[in-house]
This record gives sequence, C-alpha cells and structure tokens, in this order.
Amino acid sequence: MNNLPQVQPLLIQGVAASTTIVTPRLPEFCHIATPWNGATQVKFAVVYPLPWDLQTSAIYQNLAGSALRATYVATNAEILPSLGRNLGSCRGAATCNGTVSIDLLPPNTLYEDRIQQIDIRVSRLFRMGKAGVRGNFDIYNVFNANTILNLNTGYGSQWLQPIQIMGGQLFKFGAQLTF
Repeated sequence: MNNLPQVQPLLIQGVAASTTIVTPRLPEFCHIATPWNGATQVKFAVVYPLPWDLQTSAIYQNLAGSALRATYVATNAEILPSLGRNLGSCRGAATCNGTVSIDLLPPNTLYEDRIQQIDIRVSRLFRMGKAGVRGNFDIYNVFNANTILNLNTGYGSQWLQPIQIMGGQLFKFGAQLTF
C-alpha cells in the first residue's frame, strides 16, 4: 500500500457519489480500463537434472495484486433527500431499512503490491529393481513473503485492513512409489 491517496467521497446534495443513478457522469467511472500492471502475470518453471538421479526445480510467480476498492453503504435515510423517494428495495414498506453500495474509487485503478513467490523442489529417485521411490523436498515461499492477498473494501475505520496474507514459508517432505 505504497503512497495511497486519501479517499474523499464526492458529495452530491449530501449523498456520496457512486456509479448509481445519483452520480454525475464522472470520466473516472465512465471509461474503465484495467492498467497493464493489473492484468499481467509472469510465471517461470525450471527443471534441472543433476548427477546421482537428483533433480531440482524452481517456480517463480509474479501476479497482480488485488484491486483496491472503497465501498460505502448508504442507508435509505441518506439517499431519500436527493432521490425524492425511498429505495426500490423497500417496495412500499412503512419503514424502509434498505441500503445501497456505492463505489468511491473507480474500479481497477489502484492495486495492492504485486504478489511474488518462489518455490523450490529437490528430488531423488531410488531404484529397487523395476520399482522406484522418488523422495521430494519442497520449499514453498522461499523468501517468506507476506504479501496481502485480500483486504477490507468497506469504507470506514477498517478500510484496507488485511483479511488474508500469503502463507508463510513451508517445508514439505514427500515420496512417490512407482512400480
């Protein structure tokens, strides 16, 4: 979350603006194109055989971070003065508790840091006649990155609080029997 702008919702007659019918035609919400860095992925896989039936492999992944959003949930009481009627979800109820979600940021314009991960495997084949056992040793997330994968998009005091981060470094031993 480097250099994120402070979100100041645009107020129109006391109501936060969004992509709903109460929104003026703002250019940011009309033409939405995902930027190059939000749609690219880079993945490499390398397998290299070594002497003594050893084999090494590495996988590198570089993926776009999650899109940053700011969603404000407006109540019927906030919408009523500018709309001049209750929300459609109220359907003529005496007391309307309807709400509408309003996007404060144009979609796909800001992104979290890119996700980068390296996984390594070393394996060896042990032959026993026609059968064989391949022993594997894996290290996932070699550099123990803690990139944010998901965050709270509801605008308020918890906005942009991480909900999910990349799993920590993991060591795994395994075997495969072939016959």
